[in-house]
Amino acid sequence: MTKKKAFTPLLYLASIVFLPWWISLSLNKSLESWVTNWWNTKQSETFLNDIQEKSILEKFIELEELFFLDEMIKECPETHLQKLSFVWESTKKLSN
Repeated sequence: MTKKKAFTPLLYLASIVFLPWWISLSLNKSLESWVTNWWNTKQSETFLNDIQEKSILEKFIELEELFFLDEMIKECPETHLQKLSFVWESTKKLSN
């Protein structure tokens, strides 16, 4: 009977010390692999490769130039409108 009474506090002490440590370690390892997998999956979906990025950047610059030209046409008087219209049409043909 005394061995059983002496063993019980040791069992409680071991469960107080080692059980939280074991749970923490288990959760840490499982969450680490889950987060790493999730991060790698999301990262490949979000970012573009260099070729796609350059292509989109070129298209954006082209669109910005066309927008700026359109704003210039709107602000110009009618005498210069025909000259700029020709430039606008030639730019549109080159972009397509």
